[in-house]
Amino acid sequence: MALEIVFAPMALEPGTFNVGDKVRVTVSFKYVIGVNTTVKLLAGPYYTNLFGKHMVSACVGQADVQLPASSTPADGTATVDFILIAKSLGGIENGTYGLRVWIEDTSAIAEQDNVIIVSGNNSGGDMFSSMMPMVMMLMMMGMIMPMTQQMGEGVEE
Repeated sequence: MALEIVFAPMALEPGTFNVGDKVRVTVSFKYVIGVNTTVKLLAGPYYTNLFGKHMVSACVGQADVQLPASSTPADGTATVDFILIAKSLGGIENGTYGLRVWIEDTSAIAEQDNVIIVSGNNSGGDMFSSMMPMVMMLMMMGMIMPMTQQMGEGVEE
């Protein structure tokens, strides 16, 4: 039982989304399979850096797709949704991302760079972490100052 599946090329226009939005992806493909089967379709945003392409795993969506048996190439379409989880919840940062769609346990994959533009993350959570070094220094001074004053009290000339 070998599944042969090929995605149609993606030709998407860039779209702007806010954190928390649900993104729906519909793909077209051709397949050949000897028996009725169910496959898992996955989709999500990825970013590219010096070390390659990396999925934003918190935002990957999946859907089960039923494929009826076909001995000749058959057309198929499927839809999968994913949600853009906020950075503060371990999700996606503001920026531009690619879209990857693939079928689990197969070589079927389709990608397109720079099609998901994400905004809406607020930077309010970063205020505390940026102030932390200054607060720590003040706390240290509060502990050291009483010790230095006590050491100086015993010496009189």
